[in-house]
Amino acid sequence: MPEKLNTPEVRKGELFAVSLTLIESWFPIFAFFSVAALGGLHAYFFSLLVSVVFLSGWWWLRNRPAEILKTSAYKDLGLTSFFITALFGLTFLGLQYTSATNVAIILFLQILFTYLFLGRRHEEKLSARHTLGALLMTVGALLVLFPGEFNLNLGDALVLMAAMIAPIANLYQKRARSQVSSETILLVRSVIALPFIYLLAWTFEATPSWQAIQQQWLWLGLTGFLVFFVAKMLWVEAIHLLPIAKVNALFALAPMMTMGWSYWILNDVPSLYQLLGMAPILLGGYLITQK
Repeated sequence: MPEKLNTPEVRKGELFAVSLTLIESWFPIFAFFSVAALGGLHAYFFSLLVSVVFLSGWWWLRNRPAEILKTSAYKDLGLTSFFITALFGLTFLGLQYTSATNVAIILFLQILFTYLFLGRRHEEKLSARHTLGALLMTVGALLVLFPGEFNLNLGDALVLMAAMIAPIANLYQKRARSQVSSETILLVRSVIALPFIYLLAWTFEATPSWQAIQQQWLWLGLTGFLVFFVAKMLWVEAIHLLPIAKVNALFALAPMMTMGWSYWILNDVPSLYQLLGMAPILLGGYLITQK
């Protein structure tokens, strides 16, 4: 069904999308510090643990426990949990090997993958504008992924895989949201993810000391509360009210904002290839999301 223009629901969805963009632009910065100190999987686990505490309280206050009995939502909740866990696991691991700016730029490529995987499911003709948008995003991605040499950085490759997973995760989240609330979706997917992430962290990473974990409380708290709780609530609601492609388009400011935060906080000066690659990626994302 075509989206209605300028309705209260659409305006609310757009407000949610813009708000989550501001929060999500900080995600690579918050995670950078905890990943460097604890390891990617441990940083993900403890950030997720923080979010579960807040989600549990909010879920109970919103009187959502009865939704757990809705068996028709189990399939979509399970698939959402699987793909989201994989997505963030790859992102946290990727942050160990690449810059926060690269993470933000590459994750924005989910617009391209949303269009390729979901946008043409009805096999309509490929318009010239959409073709140009896809080509521009591909060229921009190549500039960022291969800065002057054809040698793919491990971190970039992991985050690229996360960007490919994002459209599928969002599709199942959107389906689940038609049956249960955002609070239930986020709590279920987080609780399911915790034991798997802990097992992977215990198997593949050195266990950090309690002192090291305590020293990262600020970054773990900011990631768990703002990104995994507040921003994800906004995200699920936004894709419930708006087409996924439009939410991704409104997300376009995030990479540029992350680049600014990285320069300000991490003293990470954008490279020429990052700047050259971002321009066609953003322009291509705009073209792809136009009807």
